Amino acid sequence: MSSVAPAMERVPYPRRALAWAFYDWANSAVVTLIIAAVFPVFYNSIAEKSLGDNAASAFSFTISIGLLISAIVGPVLGTLADITGKRKRFLIIATIIGALCAVLMFTIQDGGWVWASVLFIVVQVLLNASLGLYDSLLSHVAPESRRDRLSALGYALGYIGGGLQLAVSVYIITAWEKLGFASQMDATKVTIVMAGVWWLIFAMPLFFVVPEPAATPFREGTSRSAIRDTFARLRSTLRAIRGYSELFKMLLAFLVYSEGIGTIIQLATTYGRQEIGLDQTTLIGALLLTQFAAFPFALMFGRLPDENAKNRDFYFAFIVWTMITFPLMGSFAAVQKLSTNTTFIYIAVNQVVGLIFCWFVGRKLAAPYAQGLTTKRAILFGLGVYTVIACWGFFLYTAAEFWMLAYLVATVQGGTQALSRSLYSQLSPRSKSGEFFGFYGFSDKFAGVLGPMLFGLIGLGGNLRPAILSVIIFFVLGGLLLTRVNEVLGRQHAIEEDHADHYPEEPSK
Repeated sequence: MSSVAPAMERVPYPRRALAWAFYDWANSAVVTLIIAAVFPVFYNSIAEKSLGDNAASAFSFTISIGLLISAIVGPVLGTLADITGKRKRFLIIATIIGALCAVLMFTIQDGGWVWASVLFIVVQVLLNASLGLYDSLLSHVAPESRRDRLSALGYALGYIGGGLQLAVSVYIITAWEKLGFASQMDATKVTIVMAGVWWLIFAMPLFFVVPEPAATPFREGTSRSAIRDTFARLRSTLRAIRGYSELFKMLLAFLVYSEGIGTIIQLATTYGRQEIGLDQTTLIGALLLTQFAAFPFALMFGRLPDENAKNRDFYFAFIVWTMITFPLMGSFAAVQKLSTNTTFIYIAVNQVVGLIFCWFVGRKLAAPYAQGLTTKRAILFGLGVYTVIACWGFFLYTAAEFWMLAYLVATVQGGTQALSRSLYSQLSPRSKSGEFFGFYGFSDKFAGVLGPMLFGLIGLGGNLRPAILSVIIFFVLGGLLLTRVNEVLGRQHAIEEDHADHYPEEPSK
């Protein structure tokens, strides 16, 4: 047995788990500000002077190039990391260079769309590479029984970190004169630099605390070239794809239902602005609400599959309560035309009443169902809530309903993604975690392509309401594919593969 496994156990589980989870907190600033919220607006503003109406198309093309490169790099880099035993080292390199490139975005000048595109592509590729390597460490840091909760903790911290960064950035950008900036562009660039610095600083716990997992040399005749072995192993895996049937069923299901999740994340603001007539303040506020509310619900979701978790019947009952009562409350809000302040009072009262009801009554009603929840079933439950969200979206007409819908999205967004990552890690051989999470990242990069395309085609006439219903297709089909995944068989094959590779046992504590 390799000495690396004892090295992992020499670091107490709470310490290495928190260090690992903090990387979600670290990268969330880049995901939220550079990939999603601030940089896209900044890019369009500096590119318009050179490209005019083609600025948006240029940025779309930039995103596509970055995603394509990421999809190719992910499996190759992950496999190379497995063979050489350098998963963490490659993660550190990707993070440092990516963070420095984010800081370099301060040098972008008005009209400098080419330089902006180059930096964005580099940051996007390195971020995605680091995320694949980071995810691959999950099965090395935590034993299988703890992965659901640890993965959920990571997502929960990520939503809080991203929300804090977004809130601070919105304030800096809107109050730029009061804060003494020469222009709003300078203020915007400072927030982008902050994201890069945040990424690097809060990645330090993982750098220094989490041990490097063991290497897995290529079994079928190792050559002197790690690069050659990398491509040989990738070919070998693809040829033996039937042997990983449960894993690839999970990957296909994830690709399909992630299309629906990605569509809701990407196009919620477009829907709110075009169909409901919401202003930018409301849209940003709803995004912040989702970020912060996702924190406790992600933690709850992480406990649903854990049969030893205290109060999981209560958590399940509370999420069901929110899923049922919020659309009903939204129907009332549509008639009453509630103000924003009143809407928040309604949300708070609903949750307080729900907590009391579910603690004393709801948990008893939910107990028979909660006890049967596995990781897969908890994901299916989350997809059911997403289906309710898509149906409710068809009937939205007021800002109050949009606030409530944003909160309901928060109940499942982090939890569903976290449990998907955890289930995939359970079905993947630990000896090939980098390689298989490279494929996971490949699948994730293309999620959110077909969904928005279908959404756009159905909404061509200008009415997006039928388009929002189309998202249900991805949740239903993805859920059906997920039901075909045999968790027990998949885990058994992963263990057999690790034994064949003579790979160290997972941490026992």
